[in-house]
Amino acid sequence: MPLITSQQLKQLSVKQLPEVCEEIREKLIFDVTASGGHLASNLGAVELSVALHFVFGEKDKIVWDVGHQCYTHKILTGRTDFTTLRKQGGLSGFPDVVEDPSDNFTVGHAGTAISQALGLAKARDINGEDYSVVAVVGDGSLTSGLTYEALNNVKDTRLIVVVNDNNMSISQSVGTSTLNLSKLRVGKYDKNKQKLKNGLCRIPLVGKPMYRFLRWCKRRAKLGYYRNSYFDNFDVKYVGIIDGNEVADLVYYLTKIRDNVTKPTVLHIITKKGKGYAPAEENPSLYHAVAPFDTEKGIVPSDKKTFSSEFGNILCDLAKRDPAICAVTAAMCDGTGLCGFSKGFPERFFDVGIAEEHAVTFCAGLAAAGKIPVFAVYSSFLQRCFDQLIHDIAIQNLHVVICVDRAGFVGGDGVTHQGLFDVGMALSVPNTKVWSPDGFDELRKCLEEAVLSDGLCIVRYPKGGETDYDRAAFEEYDGFSVFDAKEKPEATVVTYGRITENAAAAAEKLGNVRVVKLLRLSPINTEKLGSFLVGKVFFAEEGMKNGGVGEFLSETFPEKNIYVRAVSDFTDGGSENELIREYGFDADFLEKMISESLGRV
Repeated sequence: MPLITSQQLKQLSVKQLPEVCEEIREKLIFDVTASGGHLASNLGAVELSVALHFVFGEKDKIVWDVGHQCYTHKILTGRTDFTTLRKQGGLSGFPDVVEDPSDNFTVGHAGTAISQALGLAKARDINGEDYSVVAVVGDGSLTSGLTYEALNNVKDTRLIVVVNDNNMSISQSVGTSTLNLSKLRVGKYDKNKQKLKNGLCRIPLVGKPMYRFLRWCKRRAKLGYYRNSYFDNFDVKYVGIIDGNEVADLVYYLTKIRDNVTKPTVLHIITKKGKGYAPAEENPSLYHAVAPFDTEKGIVPSDKKTFSSEFGNILCDLAKRDPAICAVTAAMCDGTGLCGFSKGFPERFFDVGIAEEHAVTFCAGLAAAGKIPVFAVYSSFLQRCFDQLIHDIAIQNLHVVICVDRAGFVGGDGVTHQGLFDVGMALSVPNTKVWSPDGFDELRKCLEEAVLSDGLCIVRYPKGGETDYDRAAFEEYDGFSVFDAKEKPEATVVTYGRITENAAAAAEKLGNVRVVKLLRLSPINTEKLGSFLVGKVFFAEEGMKNGGVGEFLSETFPEKNIYVRAVSDFTDGGSENELIREYGFDADFLEKMISESLGRV
């Protein structure tokens, strides 16, 4: 059966839906292994997506939390060309209203769906309209404070919340909310169900009819709304537990809820992350977000050093020397390189789940008690913590180290995951120290300084590995280093992070250009730095122009008339190198820009 649209899907019978699911699952395995993307989570959500589109119509609103589960939804809404997935100008890996209005919201961060869906539902009621609103959330999103705030306000609103429970957010889900869901799973639910099915189906003649009858009885029993203490506090109806990979069951319950429910209702389903592709089922974390790989061979783990892995190794070294050091993550133990720390220092390691705001304030508590907390977080997710950075750490001058992973351009995940705002945020908070290493030795130096410092300290670094250029050619000063031109410099390029490699390459070709690399972005020794700003001065910044370092230097040295090249708007998708070229930070563009300014072309 060929892939079909949501409207064509509705012309089929329920019995035909499993075939549709298998067709889609095969496509996902083939396409995502070829293009890269979020594999395991999407394989687990195929039946859910098909059931949602089968039951609900064009007027109804489906709001996706944890948007990396939306690939089947994209297919059913006509977006089938996954060869462009996560590529520049291609298909987004997350819901995107610019791409298709059926996505309802552009999202990339967990915990937003219930708030967004509640707003849609309230507007519907004000307008006297009649349509269903469905929020799809992952079990990991239940740890988000925003989710709790939304649930606290859903009372008396006709709203459906589907909890897609796969016991796996990105790293394994943690916290009391997860324990409560585990209790709801009735311990060995999946295992016992399968044993019963296998046992009955082996009985000749009567086995399969008996199993079908028992499943029918289960449906009827579960139609009664089971009151559960976890959701009881929010005065919502609870329906569950449903096998989220049984599309007929999903259609049955979603239809009943759609037609009969007049108040907020939670449908709790269990899905298998990675379903249909054995390696992803066995290791869902490894297959969460993947680069292209051979489907038959599976992912071969790389031993290539990255900033994330080196950060983890360095922090372990520091923790051996200083028992006060603690590590904190928000459901990103693997992604931030902290797995080694978690095993080596379990009593000093804390995974708080998808709760970045709590993580920062929790670090404030650790710091107030004399510990040195190090919170490793993606730049994109740090945006959620701006208030906590100011209110709970900086104002109180507590010593907390924030290690910002995925700083700068982040390839693949699109506009919601770019790490372009952390510098502007940090510079706006008084007395904050900020470092931006572009190599592993610099990373170690910065972390050592941050741990031994005081107040709010931020160390930021990009995705992937270190850049490759002659670092020995740079002479170090207080917080910055200088590469001098072969000839008397007629221009100076100031930059930081991985753009330094491109600036150095451009300067090497031009011969009369000085390069100043900032290692410490705040505070900057402006008196010393000013003496190196000769000729025409250019500043290249892989971050937002407003509030960035370039803006600060322009205000500090108005007489230099510094030309600032930075980002001024939300970015498109694409790889890191594609984005660097698009925004004019590559060596060729920098060389051309400086040459034209000096009147050479």
